[in-house]
Amino acid sequence: MTSQQVTAHLKKYPPNQRKILTDLSDHVASKLPAAEQVIKYGIPTFLIEGVPVIGFDGFKNHNSIFPYSGSFNARLKEELGKYEQTKGSVHFEVGMSIPKPLINKILNEKIIQINSLYPKKTGEYLEFYKNGVLKARGRFKSGKLHGDWKWFRKTGVIMRSGSFKNGEQVGTWITYDVNGKEYKRTLI
Repeated sequence: MTSQQVTAHLKKYPPNQRKILTDLSDHVASKLPAAEQVIKYGIPTFLIEGVPVIGFDGFKNHNSIFPYSGSFNARLKEELGKYEQTKGSVHFEVGMSIPKPLINKILNEKIIQINSLYPKKTGEYLEFYKNGVLKARGRFKSGKLHGDWKWFRKTGVIMRSGSFKNGEQVGTWITYDVNGKEYKRTLI
């Protein structure tokens, strides 16, 4: 699925509702520049490294955002208090724009929530910057860094890579310049 499919999905709405949803989509895309736009569970969704951040869609009597977490709304209880909610969605009046400052808070809090989910039980580790760009990728084993790791700049360009064995650096470590070009190798 691609952003073209998201655009096609939004064409089914009346012009005013479509504009509100398109503006929302454009705003989220500007805040999460590395995100992929897809249709997931039948709704437009922004993913970072395959992880859903936020979905949205329009309905007859409201527009909704979906933070892909049943526990998310409690994280912004005060900010979301005046909006109708379900366990997994927040509803907004169909003819009213969704406030961008609120969307910004939701996106920031959602990145914090995603980061708190790692490392996974499998050892997989991802960490994201506030703009949704990947900051680090690796694995843990018995609570220690293990295997290949990579770190990235806020722009998404690789900054450093290397390996760990039970928490100890091993092998060749590479440092990259701001353009992602290798400029230093260190044998540990």
